Amino acid sequence: MNSIQELYFTNKDINQRWSGVKDDFWGDMKKETLNAVKRLIETSMDIEVQDLIGGRRWEHLPKRKNYRNGSYCRNLWTNFGYLNSLKVPRIRVGEISFKAFKKYQQRTNEVNKLVMEMFLAGISTRRVKEVLKPLYGKQMISAQTVSSISKSLNKEVKKYHKKKIKDEYIYLFFDGVYLKAKSPIHSRSRCMLVAYGIKKDGTRELINFKVARKGESQAAWECFLTSLRNAGLKGENLKLIAIDGNKGLCNAVDIMWPDVSMQRCWAHKLRNVSKCLSWKLRGPCTIQARDIYNADNKTEAIKAFKKWSKIWKPISAKAVECIEENLEELLNFYDCPKKMWIKLRTTNLIERMFREVKRRTRPMSCFTNIESVERIIFAVFNRQNNIWRDKPLKEITQNS
Repeated sequence: MNSIQELYFTNKDINQRWSGVKDDFWGDMKKETLNAVKRLIETSMDIEVQDLIGGRRWEHLPKRKNYRNGSYCRNLWTNFGYLNSLKVPRIRVGEISFKAFKKYQQRTNEVNKLVMEMFLAGISTRRVKEVLKPLYGKQMISAQTVSSISKSLNKEVKKYHKKKIKDEYIYLFFDGVYLKAKSPIHSRSRCMLVAYGIKKDGTRELINFKVARKGESQAAWECFLTSLRNAGLKGENLKLIAIDGNKGLCNAVDIMWPDVSMQRCWAHKLRNVSKCLSWKLRGPCTIQARDIYNADNKTEAIKAFKKWSKIWKPISAKAVECIEENLEELLNFYDCPKKMWIKLRTTNLIERMFREVKRRTRPMSCFTNIESVERIIFAVFNRQNNIWRDKPLKEITQNS
């Protein structure tokens, strides 16, 4: 047997032995790591007590400031694992606050930060403990604890609402999403007004959101748009504002930015057209209507509308009037760069975010209060904004 064969069998033998003991090895490694962390924390606390009282254990000094008074045991959840029976020294007079953890603190700041990051990443409060179980061996945290930790987001939510907005957006999208939240008597749907923007450099951002007291009324939208304008969104660079056709929103946008072109959503408009037709006619009518927004330019789109109108007006004049009354606003996207037409002719960009919100909130049949709704919305929006930060729209970057 040559040296190469001997090396092969030696490595094979080592791999077989390692596969048999690796689980025990990593288990022992984790146990020894926890013991080392425990000894380190206990030693650091003992040194802090020594510095405070001015003497070592059993040392008699005339200038001694205080005396030890035994110790008590407590548990602490660290990012290394769960520490049992951690010995915390006492002093005879007064109290001492240790650097390792605060009084009554059950988890280190690193653990709270980990739980918060999982919550922001989209993991529900009930699933967090399931995810952490393989790491720590036990379900050391409850859904209620995760909810309590997430309440620290309230400060971040307030900062998000009060932040200054740079007037860099060229396209804006507005829409509302409804979520259930408890009231003093029963649960009710709460409307969340949302603003989505695309900047000059192609970066996208969910700008802000607001819980509306009276749904998507004109007063609610005016209040929301006014807050955006006061925060810095003057609209000096705006080229187009896309909306779903809500009358209150339409009137509010006209008041706030009367000189900016408004784009009605084709997807919502065709749904309204379908409501004017019988079930059998909905498919053929809407399919032919797509020729209007698929035309090469605005002139061709108007010709396509006239052709479609000539066919369908005798069948359903109401369906034709549904598009005709807003035709000018439905064709405003043609005045923008051609590569952006598909994204601007509907509100699908913001609707996709609402689907993510629904996916994130589906396990929660009803929210406890408005603050919990805002925390979830902020978590979803913050995560998505971080994803978009380094991914500008190619359609805009290529045009520029």
